[in-house]
Amino acid sequence: MPWVHKLNEMSVRREGPFPWLVALALFGVGLSTRLLLAPLLEGMKFLTFYPVVAAATLLCGWRQGVLVLALSTLTAWNLFFEPIGSFAIPDRRTGGALIGFVIVGAFNVLIVGALRAAIQRADVAKNAQETLFRELQHRVANNLQLVVALLRNAQRNLRNPVTAAEMLNEAEERIMVMSQLHRRLHDGSAYASGLEPLLQEVLANAFSGLPVVVHVDVEDASELSIDQMTAITLLTNEAALNAAKHVFGKGLGSRFDVSLSRSATGRLHLRIADDGPGMGAEVVDANVKSLGMGIMEAFALQLGGSLEVVRNQGASLSVEFETGRAA
Repeated sequence: MPWVHKLNEMSVRREGPFPWLVALALFGVGLSTRLLLAPLLEGMKFLTFYPVVAAATLLCGWRQGVLVLALSTLTAWNLFFEPIGSFAIPDRRTGGALIGFVIVGAFNVLIVGALRAAIQRADVAKNAQETLFRELQHRVANNLQLVVALLRNAQRNLRNPVTAAEMLNEAEERIMVMSQLHRRLHDGSAYASGLEPLLQEVLANAFSGLPVVVHVDVEDASELSIDQMTAITLLTNEAALNAAKHVFGKGLGSRFDVSLSRSATGRLHLRIADDGPGMGAEVVDANVKSLGMGIMEAFALQLGGSLEVVRNQGASLSVEFETGRAA
């Protein structure tokens, strides 16, 4: 609803003296109008104060609305009720009028304050949806490029029909796994509990039925964008699938570690390692191995870094990147 967004844009910032000054200015407008129209509004002493109480609440906040309500009550009591300038309550009618204005004004503050909060929530939700849509489009484009890279990798082996068929099957499996994981990540609650529980869930699925001890240590993920958290999750999942196939599935290791920490330079450092014999000692087809490495390198680029590989004393992968800068 465009009008909701415009109303929120019209509201002033709550910090500092500015909203209080705006509220006082609105009160001044209400009082000036009441004084100018005094001969016409003799029996409607609070008429010009109702809209300024609502306007102050909507534009500045409920605290400023309460201030305007209090000032309006005291001013009307002092200037428009007999005896003028005395703050006296000579009869029940005067007391009832003042109490009635306070009750109706407080109700206006409550209702308009709730409307303001609802408008702000709607505007935040709108901005979040636009951000998520842009990130989704960006992510889809990145992963389509990744699919193209997988197919090109398989194309290079067309001279060997057996190897080419294995590569295409491997690429199909990887694409299906990424597709299923993307469906999980598109769930609005995927990151509700943070990045670490989601990584634990992904690794439990990747190592299902295997005797693997998993250790995940995420120090600080509060500044990560959704795109970066998705890239970390997909990279970790790919590393886990490779380790499950080439290390743990062959009984060559039993531990898998994932850590995310901040380096001395202020950048984030993602490290993924297993306790297997290391990549240099793995007896696997080189083309198949390059497929998995190609996928992980692509996700490292999405994070805004490059993949570093240590090939001894187990396989160790690491990426350093800055927060909020997914490629």
